[in-house]
Amino acid sequence: MSNSGAWGEAPLGVNLAENQNGDIIGSVVGIMVLGLSSVVLRLFTRLINKGPGLAADDYVILFAAVMGIGTAVCCLISVPWGGGKHLWVVTHEEFTKLYQTTYAFVIVYITCISATKVSILLFYRRVFGTNVIWYIVFGFTCAHWAEVTITWLAGCRPIDYYWRQYTDPTATGSCIDAPLFYFCNGIIGLVIDVAILLVPIPTVWKLNMPTTKKVFVGGILLLGSFVCVASAIRIVMMDQLVKSPDFTWAMSKVFIWSCCEPFIGIVCACLPTYAPLVRRWWRGELSGYPDTPKVYMSDKPSPSKAGHKISGRKHHGGLDATLRGDDEIELTVDISGEPGHHLPGHQRQGDSRDSSKTCVNGKSSPEDSYQNEIMVRKDFSWSSSV
Repeated sequence: MSNSGAWGEAPLGVNLAENQNGDIIGSVVGIMVLGLSSVVLRLFTRLINKGPGLAADDYVILFAAVMGIGTAVCCLISVPWGGGKHLWVVTHEEFTKLYQTTYAFVIVYITCISATKVSILLFYRRVFGTNVIWYIVFGFTCAHWAEVTITWLAGCRPIDYYWRQYTDPTATGSCIDAPLFYFCNGIIGLVIDVAILLVPIPTVWKLNMPTTKKVFVGGILLLGSFVCVASAIRIVMMDQLVKSPDFTWAMSKVFIWSCCEPFIGIVCACLPTYAPLVRRWWRGELSGYPDTPKVYMSDKPSPSKAGHKISGRKHHGGLDATLRGDDEIELTVDISGEPGHHLPGHQRQGDSRDSSKTCVNGKSSPEDSYQNEIMVRKDFSWSSSV
């Protein structure tokens, strides 16, 4: 093969016959199958339970999976257009199509990872409720998506100058500093990832439960740290890309990690939702094992007294949140104080307590319907009704 092509003569020692097609296809297809399988298992877990069905976070993660397929498609179609090959064997026409693909990829990528982050935050809201930190992180997540999308679409004028500037001598226009754009937004995305991981930790740590259980629950929620690793690796690969003279060769690693990061995020977002499925299997293995659900409160609960009205703090957008039966890891907050709604472990005046049963919505549920579960109740305030 000639060492000379549309981009001039290749440096000595570069084997123009080699490519990274196998690495791209194998990595992208493998991580895509894993990510989509995690979403299917999540939906299956949610739908087999006799509960409220799918929630907002489930629909958002489904949308993220569709966008994830878009990132995989962009990676795979880059192969016949020079992605993973040395620059000196790529024609101008192939390079133009490759750059058009990267332009579309940025929009699909930021939409996918932003939807995944929103799904995680909506899961937190459903399980833990909301606070000021939740709103701040949610706002930054949405703002980051808007900033990247608007900046990218308006970054080159005209838009086609983005892919014509390298192959068409007659092209005129202007573009933003793409390497700086990639680096800054990669760092911002990584910071948001870390912030999302930390959102539920203070709530979990304040629970009046054994430290080992706090660590276990926190560990489940911190599984998302894997996406931070993928995000950091992608930033490094992007830095190597902008410094490499063999652009199309270095681009293959960026494509791989830019596809792995969204799907790893999707997998991490789905992992905490598998608890009901695991619990069903555990019950089957240990059928007949006596275990009652454990109700944990914050460290400083306000005791209720006879003749006093209990009013709950804002949870999930209102005060009427009720315990959702077989939902997720059962870190659900029950703070309803309306007639007919009982707090676990508390009953109306004149009622007797039964340690073998838990009252939910005014009804006693058998102990075998909630086994090996962790239920959380936040602080509640009370005021005299007299």
